[in-house]
Amino acid sequence: MKTIFINALSALQGGGQTYLINLFKYRPKGGYKIYLLAHKRNKEIFLEFQDDDFEILEFSLASGNIIQRVLFEKFKLPNILKKLQIDIYYAPGGIMNIKVPKNCKSVVAFRNMLPLQKDAYTRYLLFSYMRFRIFLLRYIFINSFKKSDKVIFISKYAQEVIKQYIPKIEDKSIVIYHGLNEIFLNEITNNDLDIKLDYYLYVSILDVYKSQIELVRSWKILKDSYGIKEKLLLIGPMYKPYGNKVLNEIQKLNLQDDVIYLGTISYNELPKYYQKAKALIFASICENCPNILLEKMASKKMIFCSSHQPMPEFGKDSVVYFDPVDENDLVKQILKYSDEKQKDKYEIKAYNNALEYDWKKTSKKTFEFLLGN
Repeated sequence: MKTIFINALSALQGGGQTYLINLFKYRPKGGYKIYLLAHKRNKEIFLEFQDDDFEILEFSLASGNIIQRVLFEKFKLPNILKKLQIDIYYAPGGIMNIKVPKNCKSVVAFRNMLPLQKDAYTRYLLFSYMRFRIFLLRYIFINSFKKSDKVIFISKYAQEVIKQYIPKIEDKSIVIYHGLNEIFLNEITNNDLDIKLDYYLYVSILDVYKSQIELVRSWKILKDSYGIKEKLLLIGPMYKPYGNKVLNEIQKLNLQDDVIYLGTISYNELPKYYQKAKALIFASICENCPNILLEKMASKKMIFCSSHQPMPEFGKDSVVYFDPVDENDLVKQILKYSDEKQKDKYEIKAYNNALEYDWKKTSKKTFEFLLGN
């Protein structure tokens, strides 16, 4: 029986946890055992998977601060892998900073595009903590992909970006798309919301590469020049330096009654907001696998989507594209595609496209790749 050791220390929130939960939920059984290295802050969410062929490990040093974690991975972890006779070491967080034992294969996944996309990360202040962190991660990621025996990409676009640094990366890598949570495929029968509005909706963190400021300016044009009546709803947490700029822009343009920021909404509540909207917007200029776009496509709604890659790789011909950097472009597209016939056509296309993204397929392909030669 083969043994797979999965390092989940970095899966402390959001997408990292969602990925692993679905990977384990739909994994094919038989022929291998998983050892999961958990953090004290995420161990509980993996307990349901514990079984004879799934063992959870936790170490106090590994759950400490970043320096303690690095020391653990560098000096303690290789001996643990050797003692457990691990065949495959998988780091889904994308960082390979250990030397695995001689007969152990190393695998990483690439999920964070930001450090490799200059037009996105240069939006942060030059001498800020974020720019320093991004610079460091870019070096660590590229070095990890070089050292690892295998690499999992979650978009073809990401693989192409890394090819610029490692020309032969295709020889040891695979593209495996993320799946779609089934709750977004279920039609909501009770659409009662606290807000009784006609609205367009953009769900995403308020951050520098998500283009909310440009979107607010587009709404100013639509309201003043074309008399749009629908509101713009923004949902998501915020990176405060940018989020405060967005809120200030709303006030500066006197759009307090037209652009409404709702903050963070429970994940299970999102389908209701999607399905009640007149149309959905996705304005990010930097993604790897745009999970929020997949959720929006499943909602049977017209979608106005960023034309920056990898969005066209996923949206294909089922969404209307615009350049988020150009605040006039969204205005043009909304005015052009406002009739019902266009709307119905795109809604059906988007929904059918969303059905292609399945966590069962994702999990099956991932474990086949991990266990393969």
